Amino acid sequence: MKECSVRNRVRLPRFSTPAVFLLAAIGLIVGSRHALAGEEKGARAYNEKAQAELDLRHLWNFDKDKPGGPPAGFIALTVGAGQAGGWTVEADPLAPSAPNRLSQTVLCPGGCYQLLLAEGVTYDYVDLTVRLRVVSGTPATTGATGGAVFRVKDERNFHAALVDLAAQSLEVIRVVDGQATVLAHEPVKLRPGAWHPLRVLHETILSKDLMEISFDGKIVFSTWDQERYGGRIGLATRGDAAIGFDNFHVIRLYSQKPLSPPAAY
Repeated sequence: MKECSVRNRVRLPRFSTPAVFLLAAIGLIVGSRHALAGEEKGARAYNEKAQAELDLRHLWNFDKDKPGGPPAGFIALTVGAGQAGGWTVEADPLAPSAPNRLSQTVLCPGGCYQLLLAEGVTYDYVDLTVRLRVVSGTPATTGATGGAVFRVKDERNFHAALVDLAAQSLEVIRVVDGQATVLAHEPVKLRPGAWHPLRVLHETILSKDLMEISFDGKIVFSTWDQERYGGRIGLATRGDAAIGFDNFHVIRLYSQKPLSPPAAY
């Protein structure tokens, strides 16, 4: 019985020195892969958190600002000969989102523009909307113009979509080094009501940039644009009547931006 138990005893295999090194190398590779997988998982979690915290959307309805002063988070600029300022939050129970609206009351006739730019907000591609009206009690003379600015580099370089509410026309302009070029001047028809929505869409489709301007729910201007750049966004006025704004809503079209170069094949 003793001899049988010795014969049946389990014996561990003996490895040569090269085999030992091979097994050790395999262990290191497997361990490294597990470590990399852990790092990638951690990186994905970090990226997902960072993506969640990206500033993809803004809505300014000016209802948390104190009436009688400028809105928080904006900087005012004047282009051309004109008095600066005039951007004031005012109480308006009939605003699209009561109780406040934003008004620009400093007149800016001729080639003067009053700009109000959102601070710390830059977009490559953007979908923005704003509601505007001629302020009650102000004569709606020719030049009661307001709208949005985008692709803003500074006060001498920007794009603007401006609606003349009195003349019922929409103008799209590009300002480069202080020189304005009119890209479009189209008639518009105002729908019933005091407030009118203006929408600016700037996106990329199949490596081409599309610029599209809508007013009162109707596309007024659309063009393919070869100048691939973004910039800051904001509001603008021009003319001899005060303009009111509300519900300035901006969405970053982040999904439209290519995240990697095209494949090599």
